[in-house]
Amino acid sequence: MPIVGFCAALAILTVMSAVSYFSVKGLVERAGWVEHTQTVLRETEAVLSDLKDVDTGVRGYLISGQKSFLSPYSDALASIPAHLHRLNELTTDNDEQQKKIRDLEKLVDQRLQEAAFFLKMAGTDGLLVSAQAKIHIAAGKLTMDEIRSLVSEMRAREEKLLVQRAEDSKRSSDRATAIIVAGTLTSIAMLVAAFALLRKEIGQRASAEHAAQAAAAETQSLYNEAPCGYHSVDKSGTFVRINDTELAWLGYSRDEVIGKIKFIDVVAPECVQSVLENFPKLVRGGKTTDLEYTMVRKDGSTFPVAVNAVPLLDADGNYKMSRTTMFDTTAMKRVERQFKQANDFLDAVVENIPSMIFVKDAQSLRFVRINRAEEELLGMPREALIGKSDHELFPKEQADHFVAKDREVLAKKGVVEIAEEKLTTATGTLILRTRKIGLRDSEGRPQYLLGISDDITEQKRTEEAIRTLNANLEVRANQLEAANKELESFSYSVSHDLRAPLRAIDGFSKIFEEDYGGHVDDEGRRLLTVVRDNSQRMGVLIDDLLAFSRLGRQSLSTERVDMKSLVVEALDSIRAADPGIDASTVVIRDLPATTADPALLKQVWVNLLSNALKYSSTRDAPQIEVGFLAAATAHDHVTYFVKDNGVGFDMRYYDKLFGVFQRLHRIEEFSGTGVGLAIVHRLVTRHGGRVWAEAELDKGATFFFSLPGGGQDDRI
Repeated sequence: MPIVGFCAALAILTVMSAVSYFSVKGLVERAGWVEHTQTVLRETEAVLSDLKDVDTGVRGYLISGQKSFLSPYSDALASIPAHLHRLNELTTDNDEQQKKIRDLEKLVDQRLQEAAFFLKMAGTDGLLVSAQAKIHIAAGKLTMDEIRSLVSEMRAREEKLLVQRAEDSKRSSDRATAIIVAGTLTSIAMLVAAFALLRKEIGQRASAEHAAQAAAAETQSLYNEAPCGYHSVDKSGTFVRINDTELAWLGYSRDEVIGKIKFIDVVAPECVQSVLENFPKLVRGGKTTDLEYTMVRKDGSTFPVAVNAVPLLDADGNYKMSRTTMFDTTAMKRVERQFKQANDFLDAVVENIPSMIFVKDAQSLRFVRINRAEEELLGMPREALIGKSDHELFPKEQADHFVAKDREVLAKKGVVEIAEEKLTTATGTLILRTRKIGLRDSEGRPQYLLGISDDITEQKRTEEAIRTLNANLEVRANQLEAANKELESFSYSVSHDLRAPLRAIDGFSKIFEEDYGGHVDDEGRRLLTVVRDNSQRMGVLIDDLLAFSRLGRQSLSTERVDMKSLVVEALDSIRAADPGIDASTVVIRDLPATTADPALLKQVWVNLLSNALKYSSTRDAPQIEVGFLAAATAHDHVTYFVKDNGVGFDMRYYDKLFGVFQRLHRIEEFSGTGVGLAIVHRLVTRHGGRVWAEAELDKGATFFFSLPGGGQDDRI
């Protein structure tokens, strides 16, 4: 038993000693955990501070363009990875904190990429337009808000652990005292606790290892599957790393590139000098941004890229390798070419438009662009006009007018047309017709004023000359109308008064011939016959002149006319007047209807058909055709014709054809007074139409006349 007791006591002592040892060790460990928690808090604060430096530095650079603002940004880029790595090490036993750290790493990477993206867009001068700066600030603020929220959660978790671990220390001390007193129960409890802690540690280590493997796989996937090319080259320019995207662009396998090919080997010959000039800068610790190269694929084809690179330095500041990003700019170059072509086309259009085009700044109203027509109009080169205001170019009164109109246009939307405005140039004063419109941004604020002007000086002079001419023509027309009325009245009176003497001459000549014919010789009787014939012919001329005069005074009574039926009526009238006429040779085609005075239009057909029958009567086979010209018929006009195969006439005397008493054939050949065609001309022109003819001697003639109001859709 003693031995057993000793053994038991020794065992108890051993256990108690062990328990005491482990209790003290636990107290030390917990104190270490308290310090551990403080370290985690410091590291998270350091990450947040570095990100603030990044944000402040980038924002200062974008706003001011001074590179001195980028010094904190560069320092933060170097220190942030170390802080994140330290946090990973400190929290390997805490799954929840590990997850938050991975989230923090992603957000930090996102913020750094945003900063790098906007630095790239800013270029060497560091300046972005206002809208882009706002985008950067807004994007950075959102990301920083997420980072601050995540860091706050981590700090809260660590502070909670700090309190919890302090309480654990106290409880552990109390428990150690109780275990020393309790003996065996304490030993058993400690063994169980130790076993549980060991198992937990094993689980944590396995979880951390799995998380690390997953993070490494994710990082590698992001690197290889990025939409841009990534690679690293050593001090000699040889590839030491390259992602799958860039390999696919170049058409090589990884084994063909890594350690075997230099970057300079895959650029086009014209780009070699640029590589030789810029790579040494990178080796010396500098950065290269937005370098444009033409890359050569394995198959010999090429494509354009934009390259940015930063050096990775060791602890002594020596170059280890590059971190290079490459963007395929094929689509961008194509868009640039298309944009340039579109701009060139628009420039060509603007420059060659005959109207004057100018653009002014909406605020200063100074010219920012003009076209060639504006240069020629003002008689000054555009270099002397661009940047100038109206008051620097034109007289004050005109300049005040132009400025007032410009402000009026900018104050309203839409086009403002200025019918007339005067412009004084080196060559004199011009009159312009101008249209102006304000060019506005997406928020409706006017940015520019566009003006298009046409020189209407000659037009206004022409209009004034036309008005003067019209006034003179109106006076002449009134005078001519009065003269025509007097002439018609005189012709009617003379013709009417001549009829009685002519009848008397003819009557007395007939009486003389009947009563005293036997007392005169043959010559006397012939002379009496000549007197009678001429008096009768004079009577016919007077009748025709009276008819011609009446037609000039007769008012029109228009209606829809069946043209074919009207031609048939005209033929019937001709046959009734002279039964000996053979009208069977007349062929009447289908004719479109028209709107006219049927009685007057019938006289047109009677005169034209009578002439056709008369002048083709000497032919063995007379041919007369009545029709219309389908090709010449429009919706509001129709052209009719009468064609014969008669004796025709000489076109040299065409100007006499439609005159009163004008004849192209001797009266011994064909009877008539020469009034018929004059009547046709007067009737057709009174209907708003026109009449003309075509002929050849001994090959017939064709007479045409056109009238408004015809159409093929109502052909009869």
